[in-house]
Amino acid sequence: MAHPFRYFRKHQKAFMAAAVVVAMFVFVIGDQITAMIGQGGGGPDPKEVVASWDGGKLTSMELDVLTQRRYFVSQFLDRLRMEGARRLIEQGGTPMLPSVPDFVLSPNSSPRDVQVGVVTTRVLADQAKKAGMSISDDVINHFLKETSFRRVSDEEMKMLMQGIRGGANVRGLEDQLFAGLRELLLGNTYFGSFSSYTRPELAERLPVLPDNLPEQRWQDWKRINDRIAVEAATIPVSDFVKDVPDPSEAELRAFYEEFKNNESHPPHQVLGAILPSADPGFKEMRKVKLNYLLGDVNAWSEKYRDTITADEIADYYERNKRTQFVKTDGSTPSFDEGLFDTKPAEETVETEESATEENPEGDVNETAVTEETTTEETPAEETTPPAEKSTPPAAPADEDSSSVERSKTFQFAAFQLNAEAEEAAEAADEAEVEEAAEEIVDAEETVAAEEAVEEATEALEETDAAAAEEAAEEDADEDKTEYIPLDEVRDSIRNKLATDKAVVELKKVMDRIYGELQTEYNPYGFAVVTARSEKKEIPAPPAALTNLKERAKETGLTSEETVLLTQRELADTFVGKAIDVQTQSELVIQAAFDDLQLYEPMLATDLDGNLFLVTKVEDIPEKIPAFDDIKDEVLQAWKLREASQLALKKAEEFAAEAQKKGDTLSTFFIGKPYEVTTTDLFSWLSFGTTPAEMQRGARLGDAPPLSAVGPDFMTKAFELKDDEVAALLNYDQTNAYIFRVDRRESTPEELKALFLKEANSWYGGRVMMGARWQYQQRQLIAELMDRAGLDMEKLDTFLSRMYTQSDSEQ
Repeated sequence: MAHPFRYFRKHQKAFMAAAVVVAMFVFVIGDQITAMIGQGGGGPDPKEVVASWDGGKLTSMELDVLTQRRYFVSQFLDRLRMEGARRLIEQGGTPMLPSVPDFVLSPNSSPRDVQVGVVTTRVLADQAKKAGMSISDDVINHFLKETSFRRVSDEEMKMLMQGIRGGANVRGLEDQLFAGLRELLLGNTYFGSFSSYTRPELAERLPVLPDNLPEQRWQDWKRINDRIAVEAATIPVSDFVKDVPDPSEAELRAFYEEFKNNESHPPHQVLGAILPSADPGFKEMRKVKLNYLLGDVNAWSEKYRDTITADEIADYYERNKRTQFVKTDGSTPSFDEGLFDTKPAEETVETEESATEENPEGDVNETAVTEETTTEETPAEETTPPAEKSTPPAAPADEDSSSVERSKTFQFAAFQLNAEAEEAAEAADEAEVEEAAEEIVDAEETVAAEEAVEEATEALEETDAAAAEEAAEEDADEDKTEYIPLDEVRDSIRNKLATDKAVVELKKVMDRIYGELQTEYNPYGFAVVTARSEKKEIPAPPAALTNLKERAKETGLTSEETVLLTQRELADTFVGKAIDVQTQSELVIQAAFDDLQLYEPMLATDLDGNLFLVTKVEDIPEKIPAFDDIKDEVLQAWKLREASQLALKKAEEFAAEAQKKGDTLSTFFIGKPYEVTTTDLFSWLSFGTTPAEMQRGARLGDAPPLSAVGPDFMTKAFELKDDEVAALLNYDQTNAYIFRVDRRESTPEELKALFLKEANSWYGGRVMMGARWQYQQRQLIAELMDRAGLDMEKLDTFLSRMYTQSDSEQ
């Protein structure tokens, strides 16, 4: 069972959200009391102004109330949309993203992101009111109806609200919901009214990037598909440190003050790529050490391989051969393509594309989704036979026809033909029997009646024989399916069954140990909380929580311990990437730097099914060392910064001389103490090679083996003519590069011909257009905040102080 304190910490947003009504009440009549409580407890002053703009401001308490309201609105809209979609599916429809703004927070939104979004929304809504805009209750009700796919009634919405807030006053929840949505819709409407195309006053300050002009599409395409290799010489900046004179004491102290609050060379995200910054930093980042038991699925699978019997393998093969072991020989599955002819016009499900909406709380909110159902997407074997298919209820009168399937039952052509044949056979049977009966009535006593009966019987027997023959032919066709022989897949099935057994047994062992550790931790956790509240010495943890090696020996698990790691360093480890088994969402890296207490057990798993039973055994808070303690480090960083300019100057001299001589760099640098290399072919931007990388969109390319080349290098390299030589510092200013084009994969004429061939079908076209649109939206948000006079520095300072204080308290 999860520790109660941890449960509260994991769900503290939901618990705090339930107190919003009380918080609003206190804000109105209890300002002095809350101020005293806030100040006395060492937290932020509730009356402190944390954000201000022309004609408006927000205090710390107001920001907290609005943030909790934002979480409530998001949670309600998410449940409303899910409930509406569920009902639509039950009625046979296909949910499309509603053609209204999406105000559901992303699961990846950090509390800081949400608070910044709350402030920007308030600023936009404030500007909208000044511009004379308003949002009526009717507009909000329409928004809610569309979000629910018109499937949830007003009373049911109230029940949803109460479900979120545990039966709180409905009237108060309605007020919160409508106030929150009114502000979001006002901000969204105001933001959407601005465009560099329609607002000339922004045109000079906001760069306009055309979305779909041929020249822009050509540039986009070329940045992905034009590839070059360069010849480059590397001049290390460190070689010039000895030539930098010592600074004065005042210069060195000023340098320390400028960078003392920074992490050393923090990572920058540059056009989708992560590059190390050139800026030094002297803050010692927070570090944690983890102790954990590892349940390696592959290692445990080996234990069970020999326990898998031949009968188990044969049984698995028979149960799964039709889905896993059909022999295809690399060809497409065999079926009659004529069965998949286009449906009649009245049976075609229409295509609906939802409108793109702009979201003032994020960079971009593109909700354009096209859902199209065609017969090619439905395998024949998965189609429900006509006799078993139910007819969905008719759509409401006001329902868009594209949201619900037609009530007419659809049948593949093959089923239609079979049904016609059966109906004809039945009709023939009935006609023959009736004819025979009439002849018997007319001549009961005659031989003719007997002959008629015999003829009718023979006709029925012939019909049955034909049906049996047809069924046999169908069975024979089915039997023609070829399967991969059991002997060829025996080992893979054995491995699969062994892995399945390993996962089950491993989970049993890990669950048992986790329960035992949790039992040890619960009283210890209470003792720690008590000691802190009474300002006493923290008790030592029980031996059972600190000595995991003994448990590893007893159970065959692996015991491992990390060194002290920063959050970024932990993110690069397997254990850091594992996901909490309880929440199925929180990563170990998040818990370790958030709510996981010292020696508190956490059970996590990774994508391969490996299990990690984690405890945090050390947590070193961040600190800023004194100048005198790190003076040598500060001096070295100062000299490296100055040396980078000396290295660049030397590289520029070499580049000019090499270009003048016209030699290759390999020839030019003979006898000089610098390495020359030729890179692999590279492009300005890259989509990567895996589906996940392609889904993330284009990112800055690289030029191996050169490191951290950066966007300036890419721009210069692809502008170079064949006889030109250039010199630049890399992004983190650790090396100066002298480079020239060694070869081009394609000539300009070849590139143009290929572009004209695939320009309209190229995968990256829409992705690149979306990236430019996101850039425009970010620029527009920044411009609007600047025009409104929002003091972002004040807000950043407050949030940084708040989260730093929160971390130190933990």
